[in-house]
Amino acid sequence: MREIEHIKARLAAEIDGFDPDSHGHGIGSWNRAILADFEASLIEPQFIEVNLAGGLTDWAWAVTRTNGAYRVLWLPWLDQFSLAVESRFGPVDINVHGNAIGCFSSV
Repeated sequence: MREIEHIKARLAAEIDGFDPDSHGHGIGSWNRAILADFEASLIEPQFIEVNLAGGLTDWAWAVTRTNGAYRVLWLPWLDQFSLAVESRFGPVDINVHGNAIGCFSSV
């Protein structure tokens, strides 16, 4: 599938271009740990239903496994990654959008 190839290419480029000394607060050791955690949580993209604001639902690609509270999704209609909170109704997009590592490291 082209979307999966696109997602994987975006993730690979983001990982390859990640600079731990300049990401976020710039604390290299902390950012290297974030990158390691991010890489360990990556999964084969899975097409899942996601809950959006206003009671709407749509389909997105999960790119990380859930940690019980959050996971990172790729939203095809925005071509962006998103942080989703887990709920008993499934993942809920919480409008934290951007690159995958940034979304992952925001919590």
